[in-house]
Amino acid sequence: MKNVLLLIPRYKTYGMEGHYVMPMGTLYVSAFLKKANVANVHTLNLNHRQGNERDILKEIIRDKEIDIVGFGGLSGEYRDLARMAEYAREIKPDIEIIMGGGIVTADPETAMLAIPEVDYGIIGEGELTIVELVDALTNGGNPQSVDGLICRNDDESLTVTGRRAEIEDLDSLPFPDYEGFDYGEYLLCNPDMSDEGKKYSQVSVIGGRSCKFNCTFCFHPSGTKYRQRSLDSIFKEIDWLVSHYNISYIALREELFATDNERVREFCHRIKDYDFDWSIQLRIDNVNQELVDLLKTTRCRYIFVGVESAVNEILKSMHKGITVERIEEALEMLHQAGLNSRSGVIMGDTMETNETSEATIEWFMKNHERYRMFLDMIIAFPGSIIYHRACSEGIIPDKVKFLKDGCPIVNLTRMNEEDFCHMMNRVEKFNYRKYNYKNYRNDCKAI
Repeated sequence: MKNVLLLIPRYKTYGMEGHYVMPMGTLYVSAFLKKANVANVHTLNLNHRQGNERDILKEIIRDKEIDIVGFGGLSGEYRDLARMAEYAREIKPDIEIIMGGGIVTADPETAMLAIPEVDYGIIGEGELTIVELVDALTNGGNPQSVDGLICRNDDESLTVTGRRAEIEDLDSLPFPDYEGFDYGEYLLCNPDMSDEGKKYSQVSVIGGRSCKFNCTFCFHPSGTKYRQRSLDSIFKEIDWLVSHYNISYIALREELFATDNERVREFCHRIKDYDFDWSIQLRIDNVNQELVDLLKTTRCRYIFVGVESAVNEILKSMHKGITVERIEEALEMLHQAGLNSRSGVIMGDTMETNETSEATIEWFMKNHERYRMFLDMIIAFPGSIIYHRACSEGIIPDKVKFLKDGCPIVNLTRMNEEDFCHMMNRVEKFNYRKYNYKNYRNDCKAI
């Protein structure tokens, strides 16, 4: 059998080395590949290894005689992923390199052009695809017969294989490979801080994949069809986590969890037996009095909801399917129940004008302390509707350069450059960060 190394890069992109969000997709792929027993699977999380990452990688590739290395992530993590591919190719020139995650699924050809060392890109969910690919590479099969891939040919051309069907039964998947990627150390190094300064060991449990909705700024790398795990499956994973780690807080990652109040009712009943706090993600239009009454009887510490804008025209442009009036009703309902809501407002939609931006910022300033909101800028992440629009309109003239530049903020709005920068500067002051901004149009004119 081939020797496969699945790795998580040491995250440096955001200048927060040592603090990161565990890429759960890699953990799922690792667990599935190990269960399939088509290769000797080794794992490495460079965030918890001291020393030069290239030297660490070199030692493992040589000592374990690694034939295939795999990793994945999001478009915003390009630099970290590209560095891993570059190191692996330098260390062992004939090694097979596989990359997956949102960076590939969002725009497969662009990802492969931006990281030329990668041999195979996995499009969509990776569990079944990587097993079939590793089996083909091991037994002399044709990788291009495997669905869900983009393959680099000998002449550097690219071939996209057939579409991979989405996994219907999420309960059939093994639990993520927590132990293979130093999850205990991760919990110690990445605590979630409460308002009272208490440190929480935050565990993320993924209860479903994809989404029924298609907001213009969002992209779903796990597919287009929304699927849920059963509560039995979710609680079996929670039981495993509780038995292996010191858990003080679980974040349930599933935006549409509350589309069914009966499911929430059962979850709330079962979660009462556990000694930890938890959080949930909700759509504004799913907030109702029955749901609120259920949640306030539990240790639900945070409820994350998407606000996005305080102008109905902008909400419509974003395909949010909600109104400002419904937003205010839902936020007040949560507030009156004493539930801690967290929500975000994002500026820079394609219909944004001076008037709409001023209205949203004014509304935010009036409400952000009461409803615990943050203010941020829209990023045209690859795969999203606004990304495709920006590419077609020449706002992003070079997709590979955009990815290599770290997916910077671009002016998608109806505002001129001066007004857009003024709006962005106001947003920066609220969240104490400096944005990665790029005016490609002016750059192109200057060339």
